[in-house]
Order: sequence, then structure tokens, then C-alpha cells
Amino acid sequence: MVVQSPSEAAIGHDDQARNDDAPPFLAAEALRLATIKPEQSEQLSQRAVRLALASSDWSSVSLARRASGVAAMQQRRFDFAVAQLSGAVEAAEQAGSSVLRGEANMSLAGARILRGAPESALEAIGAAVRDLTGVPAARALTQRSAILWELGRVDGALEDLRQALPVLRRAGDAQWEARALSNRSLVLTNRRLFVAAEADLHRAQQLCRQHELTLAGAYVEQNLGCLCADRGDVSAALAHFEVAEARYRDLNLEVGSLFLDRANVLLSVRLVTEARASAEAAVAALTRQKRKLNLPEAQLMLSTAALLDQDLDSAARAAQDAARGFARLGRRQWLALARFAQIQARLGTLPPVNPSHLQRTSPTRVPAAKVRACAVDLEDAGWTVPALEARLLAGRLALQQGQVKAARQDLALASRARRRGPADARARGWLAEATLRETDGARSSAKSALRAGLRVLEEHRATLGATELRAHVTAHRGALARAGLRMALEDGNARSVHWWAERGRANTHLLRPVQPPDDAVLAHDLQDLRTTMTEIQEARGDQAPTAALVARQVELEHKIRDYCRRFPGAAGAQSAKPPSIGKICAALGDAAMVEFVELNEALSAVTIAGGQVRLHALGPSAPVRKAMMQIPFALHRLARPQLRSAQQSAAQAALSHAAKTLHAILIAPLARALGDRPLVLVPTGWLQSVPWSILPSCAGRPVTVAPSAALWKAAGDRLAGEDAGVVAIAGPGLSSAEDEVRLVAGLYSHASLLVGADATAEAASKALTGAGIAHIAAHGTLRSDNPLFSALQLADGPFTVFDLERLDTTPHQVILAACDTAVSHVTAGEEILGLAAALLNQNTASLVAPLIPIPDAETAPLMASYHQGVRAGHSSAGALAAAQQRHQHDSVRAYASAAGFICLGAGHTRLTGPEAPR
Repeated sequence: MVVQSPSEAAIGHDDQARNDDAPPFLAAEALRLATIKPEQSEQLSQRAVRLALASSDWSSVSLARRASGVAAMQQRRFDFAVAQLSGAVEAAEQAGSSVLRGEANMSLAGARILRGAPESALEAIGAAVRDLTGVPAARALTQRSAILWELGRVDGALEDLRQALPVLRRAGDAQWEARALSNRSLVLTNRRLFVAAEADLHRAQQLCRQHELTLAGAYVEQNLGCLCADRGDVSAALAHFEVAEARYRDLNLEVGSLFLDRANVLLSVRLVTEARASAEAAVAALTRQKRKLNLPEAQLMLSTAALLDQDLDSAARAAQDAARGFARLGRRQWLALARFAQIQARLGTLPPVNPSHLQRTSPTRVPAAKVRACAVDLEDAGWTVPALEARLLAGRLALQQGQVKAARQDLALASRARRRGPADARARGWLAEATLRETDGARSSAKSALRAGLRVLEEHRATLGATELRAHVTAHRGALARAGLRMALEDGNARSVHWWAERGRANTHLLRPVQPPDDAVLAHDLQDLRTTMTEIQEARGDQAPTAALVARQVELEHKIRDYCRRFPGAAGAQSAKPPSIGKICAALGDAAMVEFVELNEALSAVTIAGGQVRLHALGPSAPVRKAMMQIPFALHRLARPQLRSAQQSAAQAALSHAAKTLHAILIAPLARALGDRPLVLVPTGWLQSVPWSILPSCAGRPVTVAPSAALWKAAGDRLAGEDAGVVAIAGPGLSSAEDEVRLVAGLYSHASLLVGADATAEAASKALTGAGIAHIAAHGTLRSDNPLFSALQLADGPFTVFDLERLDTTPHQVILAACDTAVSHVTAGEEILGLAAALLNQNTASLVAPLIPIPDAETAPLMASYHQGVRAGHSSAGALAAAQQRHQHDSVRAYASAAGFICLGAGHTRLTGPEAPR
């Protein structure tokens, strides 16, 4: 949020009595230029002071020194500004003018605030209020309210604005009335009086439009964003921030508080990387501007972002810097926050608490009593949500340290938040209540509390329109789901383990993105991005400079991302509930499902097969993680041309060892329950990238992978349209792509073919919409920095996830013969983002794609065999397994390429529609 500080109004003069060499004119002109041409103002003010002193014109001396001080503020020379403005106050006293003294003290208060001395600023503005009357006094009150707000004295700030606003309104002082309304909205928002705050901001917005107050209007937009953020409307908040940023940019201004506010909103939905970048930008901007009053807030935000990014050293340093800054400024309320941040950085990630076993589970370096005292300080300072977090942390620490009575008190206090406040706070309150109930032995009641917390977050997530925001906000549910999962594992209840595992799994994509497919703005920006990317490739081919084009690419990507985040959730949207075991059994048929879970670095699995549900303990996850690190390297090496014999042998040995390890830990213990059934595997996040066909037990076996049982069931219920056909698309730059898609198209009676210059994004969108089968052979790009810009390369540029989300209906079955396209970015909440996720989000039932870069010349025989299997009536997973078996001995490269493919979604289902086998 931004508190609007006063800007210097131009001082008029009588043109008819004008004397360019007279001290009064020179001083007035210097003050007029102080905020727009500070260097010129400085020259005029020095001249005016010399002439005025010579004639003992103390009024002109005061005005000129005030101009010099204001000009110095624009140049960030705050010490010099304070000295000049103090001189202006003294000169006004010499002149015997209370008005000049009051105006000089107003400017002096602003300089002292910028220098980081709020208490002395308050002293100066208090003197100004006493000296001035009427409209000038109302302006001084408005400025004092801003200073009181910065110092956390909310009641005083509200009282000053109550007195100032009627005076400013009667006088028709639109600029100061808008400023006062905008500042009052911050106080009202702080008190959660959202309706009144919004009314103030809309009135301020109206004044800014009517009187062309561009900068004030930008401040109002920023504060509207903060209001929306406090209400929990993330999409609207980001939209307002975008508007404010554009207006600041037009004015060539860098506003550090905007970076800070954006970081806060991004953190609320756990977009940690972006939030940290925004916090770092805020620290850098405020440091450059020497904004000592606001810099500690940015450092505190950076500490929080670094903590969530698991960078504990950076979090600790930033928290320490913030604490020092708040202590130096005497801002005790904010100091409490900084000290809590230091505690959090010191603790890092706290192990989950098991209230059923009250011994210390791990050594902690922070006594619960210290955190409890911090919670009290936060409560006294009015920091409701941080105080809740501190109380919950104190309770968890007290349980670990065997202090059961104290823990109960802490948890009881924290649990009060479950009935009010933002979604995250209510969810944390329910977590505290669940921990309290479990401590008291009421495990069933504790699980009910956890379920209530999950409902709060799911309702909040449904209000978000952008896939990315929904995916990342689910990180909040992790603690709730893990607590329920821990209790279910302790109970040895397979059905309960499955239920809680599903609550922590990917189901964001069961809520369809709400951006309209025919959105002209989005379509234009995506085409602009494609053109820019094509120009970059051409420039690189010509060895020409690309810096400007890359900058344009980044700008467009940010524009598209931010635009899509504006979309609200669909009215009445609700998250899908995990399917019941009965429904899963019915949908599985003769297949078996394995849901893998990890808790405290130990793996377990729930098997559902033949109507039986069983829980299996698999042991530590570390050996599996270690084995998985060898697989990509080995497959990449085996897929390379002209591999030396020694390298090939080493890669094959590494791959074989990793495959045997994964089989021994993940599949062998389940053999009796699974038998030889086709498999539906629901891995925990980091197991999503296993090429299952390399395991001895999975070779030749139909295996389909799904991010969650809920998503798998939803995909399996999808049917292809009655007129669904086949489309085959070849992207540029692959020597065998066109031959491959022609071969595939020739296997079907009616197939659309897009190759060469015809394979554009627009043509692909039309052909893909509603297709029964889509086969795309193209370069694939995985963007870990922003998964929604992962793309397929078409003739006119990248076809991104945003393009896929704009399709009315995606193809029922998709085959992506493009590098890495089966790889998904897994968020902290075990949601997935990327090309595969976007397809499974919509009407696609199954997706066949590779996890690794593949040599395109090796894929055509595999793909032909796959489609022949589909035409023969096999499921997607069955056709892929048979094709992999058929070509595994063709060559080492062919084996590696084939092994890299997996089947995602409901791969056990068979194609329906006109191209289905008769």
C-alpha cells in the first residue's frame, strides 16, 4: 500500500507586478520548479537567498530555503534538505509569519520522514498544524495522518482525517481530498471495514479522473489492489497493481511500495520465486531512493520469501536487517514482526508434530516460551495473522518440548481464528484446532477439523480464475493434508490413507480456466509472442543481436501471465471431491491402482485391485530418489548417436541398476496384491517423472500415470465427440517429423494433416478443437521458470499452455512426439503445471508423451506401432506397452527413445468416436 505524501503546490505571483530580479519572485519561481526541475530550482533559490539576505527580506529567505529543501528531496539529498528546511522555519520566525513557518514545517516533516526520522517529523508537522488555519491546516492534518499511520498510530491518523476531509471537500481541493480519502482507505482496510474503504477509494478515483491527477490516480489503483488482496481477491489485486505500474511507468517513476505489495500478494498464493524477485526489487528501489522508513518493510518481505524458498541464510540476514531498521526508527510494532521472522529463519522447517507421542521429536534451538512471547508482542501490535502463526508455532514447539499444558493454551488461542479472517488464517486456525483435539485424544474430531480447514481453502481456490494461481494456492493445504495422512498411516487404515493422500494431490485442473476462448487481447498477445520468438530464432541463425527481441519476449510473457491472472473463478465453481473407493473399483475393471505417498521421508502405497484395498509400507524414500537421479542421464546417453562402447555399457549398467532398485522398492512388495493386472499409478510429486517401462515388472505391461485418482476418474469419464476425427501435425526443424505424421495419418480413414507452413497456431487450434486423436511431432520446450509458457514449436512460433487453455475442447487422445512434453512442473501443493496438465485439464482422456529429449528419427516406427495398436482396439496404455516391447531390440537408441514415453491420464480406456475400431 502507498501512503500519499504531500507534494509542493506551485506558488503563484502577480505577473503585472513581476520583477525577475526581485527576491520574492525568484523564491516563488524556485519553489514552483522544485519538484519538476530541481537543479534549476536550486540555482534560483541560492540567488534569491543572497539577494533577500542583503535586504533582510526574511519572508523571501524562508520561501527560497524551502524551495531548496524541496529540490534536495527530489534529488534524495535528505540531510541537506532537512538543513535547508530548518533554515526556512527559522527565517519564517524572523519574518514573524506563522503561515510561512507552518508551510516550512510541513515540508520539513516530509524530509524527516524520508530521512527515516518519523518522531521528529511528527514534531514538525504538529507545529505546522498549530500555525495554520483553514485549508492549509487541513492539508497539514492530512500529512500528519500519513505520518501517524506509518508509526502505527491508527486512531490518531483516523481522527486527523476526520477533521481534514470536510474542510478540503468544501474548499474543492480535489488533489488533497483524493489524497486524504486514499489514506483513510488504508486505515479502514486495516480495521477490515472493506465496504467503507472501497467507497473512499472509488470517490478518490473519481476525483483523479475529473481533475487529471495522474500520479494520485496511480496511488489509488495501488491501494485498491491492497484492498482486494486483504479481501482475498488475488486476481483483482494483481489487476489493479498492473494498472498502477503502467501509470507509474508513464510518469517515469519507480515506486518501491508497489513491488512490496505485489510480493505480498504473490506470497499469499505461494508464487515464491516471483514474490522473492519482487521483494528484492523493492529492497533495491528503496535503497536507491534512500527511503529509510520503508526499507525495513521490504527487507522483512524478502526474509519471508527467502524462508519459503528454503534459503534460510538469506532469510535470517534480511530479517536481521529489518529488525535493525525498525529498532532504529522506533517502530516497535514492526519490530515484533521482524523478530518473529528471525525465529522462523532460525527454526527453518519444523518437523510435523505427533501429539500422540509427546516426547521431543527433534532438538529445537528456540524455546517455546520465546515464540509465545513473540506471539503476545504481535497480538499487542495488532498483527492478527502473524500472531496466529506464532501461537500455532509455539504450541507445536511446546508439544515437542513436552510442555503439554502450555501447548494446549497456545493451540486454543490460535484455533479462535478458524471462524473469521482470510482463508489462509481460517485454515491455520482449523489446523490449530485439529492439533488441540488430537492432543486431547479426540482423533476423530481432529480429522473433522482438518477437513473443515481443507474446505475453506477449496472454496477460496474456486474463486481464482488462473490455473497458475489455483495451483499455487493449494500449497496452503499441505499441512492440513499431511496431518490427516499421518493419522491415517498411524491407524493403518488404507481407505483413509487414500482419502487424505488425494486431498493433498492435484485436482486444480478439475476447475476449468475461465478465460474466454475468443478473448481478442489474449489472442493478439500470444500471436505477438510467436512472432517475436520466430524473429529471435532467425536472428540467432544470422548471428545478429537478440537482446532487444529477448527483452520484448520477456515483456510479452509477463503481460500474458498478468492478464490471465485477472480472470475470476467461475461463479459457483467447486473443487471435485476424490472419488469413492467403490467408484474407483468400478472404473478400474481388471486394472489395479497404486497410490504412492511419502511422509517424513518414508514411502507407503495404497493398492486397489480386485475390490480389495490394502496399505503397504515401502521403506525410506532416499534410495528411490538416488536411483531416479541416474535414469535421465542414462537414457540421454543411450539416445545419443555414435556412442562409444564403454559409454554405452556404463549407461546400460546404471539404467539397469536404477530400474532394479525402483522395482524392488516400489513394485515388488505389491506383487501379491497387483498380480499381472494393467496398472494405474498415482505417484507423489517427485515420482511423476519415472519412465515405468524400464522396470522389469512393467515391461510390456499397460501402465498409465495420473497426478491424482480424482483426475484419473474424471479423464476416464470423458467421451470423444460424435464427429471427432484424427489430426496429425508436424512442427519445423525436425528432419523426420513430416514423414512421421504422414505415416500416422495414412493409418486412419479420415485424417487432417498440417505440415510445413500450414502448421500454424491458428490452424492447429481449429484442427485440435474436438478431435478424437491428435498426433503432434514437434520440438517441445519445458519452461521450469514459468511452466505455462512450456510450448510446442509450430511454423509461426510457440504454441503454449495458454493457447491450449483457449481451446473449447481438447482432443480426446493426444500423442506428443516432442521432447520433455510429459514432464510437469510440480508445485509445493503437489499440483502440476505444463503441457500435459493443460491437456488433462480439459477434454483429453489420455496423453502419450516422452519424459526426455528424443531423437526424432527413432520415433516414427514406435509411433506407427502405437497407432496400429489403437486401431486394433487396444487402450492407449496397452498400445504403448506393446509398441515399446516390439521395438526395444531395434537398437540402443530406439530402446532409449521408446522407454522415454509414458501414458498419462486414463490410458486404460479405449478410443470412442468415428475413428474407434469397429
